[in-house]
Amino acid sequence: MAMTTEQQVSILAVITTSDEAGKHFAEVYDHADLTELEADGLLTISRSVHATGIAYSQEYWSVQVTEDGIELVEANPEYCPEV
Repeated sequence: MAMTTEQQVSILAVITTSDEAGKHFAEVYDHADLTELEADGLLTISRSVHATGIAYSQEYWSVQVTEDGIELVEANPEYCPEV
């Protein structure tokens, strides 16, 4: 099922590679939600690959909200979680 705008914004407004408690985004957010946000072009996940061609595990991945994701958040401030 597709995420609502409110669900998208609630994640995009606060997602970082590691939160203040040191938890990695892959631990905090549902994999299906991250996959959908990435497929929709709202965020990018950098999946590092070692020079040998072997992919690093998830704890080495990083996340960044795209311009489209930022625009979605800015257009829907009512859905931003209180910080």
